[in-house]
Amino acid sequence: MLGIEEKVAVRNNVIEVAIVHQKKLFGVALDPSDDPWSLGLKQAWMMRAGEGLEADPSFLDPYDAVVDTFESLLCNCGIEPAGKFPVPSWLWPKSEQEDFPLVNVENIGSFYDRGGLTEIIRQLQDFVENKILPARPIMLGIDHSATMGVISTLAKKYNPEKLSVIVLDQHFDALPVSIRVAEAAAVTSSTRVGWPSSFPSLYLAGKDHLSCGNFWAYLIDEGNVRPENLSFIGVMDYPTHARPGNSIFQKSYLSFEARGCSFFPAEQFQGQYLDSLTRFISKGIRTPYIYVSMDLDVGSFTSILAARHMDRPGLNAENILDVAHQIRKVCQSKTAELVGFDVMEFNMHFLGLETDEGIKDTTLSLVGDFIKTLSAP
Repeated sequence: MLGIEEKVAVRNNVIEVAIVHQKKLFGVALDPSDDPWSLGLKQAWMMRAGEGLEADPSFLDPYDAVVDTFESLLCNCGIEPAGKFPVPSWLWPKSEQEDFPLVNVENIGSFYDRGGLTEIIRQLQDFVENKILPARPIMLGIDHSATMGVISTLAKKYNPEKLSVIVLDQHFDALPVSIRVAEAAAVTSSTRVGWPSSFPSLYLAGKDHLSCGNFWAYLIDEGNVRPENLSFIGVMDYPTHARPGNSIFQKSYLSFEARGCSFFPAEQFQGQYLDSLTRFISKGIRTPYIYVSMDLDVGSFTSILAARHMDRPGLNAENILDVAHQIRKVCQSKTAELVGFDVMEFNMHFLGLETDEGIKDTTLSLVGDFIKTLSAP
């Protein structure tokens, strides 16, 4: 028979296991983009409210959108809504009317210059460690750089050598902004005619501060993720001989592949791709723990109209959910454990949009399916 101390230890162990297998959903409505398109949307929304006109009635941030729309789904998946990480209102995707004087290129540039993004990510680390863990974090947000706060916290908990990260993204966000801007200018966009698209930050191009366009390099260089444990799926900027571009971009990009990062470009989702996708995911998960991060632009125009940066058509909904299903299969095989995931880069101004031509945004529906798939037992 167990002694009292052993019973307590067993009871505490059971409680701890239960907590670890909880899932907590939280929001990070951080939108420090200074590109003219994003700023214009935000300013127009604030001006409309300021003029006494009916403001856009849609959701203010991704957290509200998902929690209000998928209450039953979250409950069935055992996901607990845990609230929002506090972000100054002038950095929200839909800022307060009184924030209008702050929402401009100069002030956002000052925010980066003084290390504002770095400080917010540090605060987010504390939030995840104290408010979310030991439950599994599920983050919904705007600026993809917030993923850095979650992964660095999980790396501290699990050890970077034991954590694999799978990223669904149309772009490889590890390159200096100056190189990204030069590449964007050199490559002709295939964006649909008449659909606006944001351009990489011109302010940050001369500074190369930490941003949503280079944060993976910071995570690697700081030792929070090992490049051989980092896999990118759906990228459309992978340099090939057939793809135009500049040699500096290609050299920088491929240097990360040489260090161990692996890529499954969007063009590989042609024909019968499932077997090769399955092999790629299985090979990429070489650790006991997995984190998944999705930038919504991975499906821009094809399955998603509400991503913040969209410059060409991406994967369809079936492609994206195939990735989620394959990751789930690895977890169900008991070879690895999903310790968290996120969905980032929402465009709150276009979420649920329906055009006069009858084109309807289905981003939210896809996000619900993605969450359900990854959260299945």
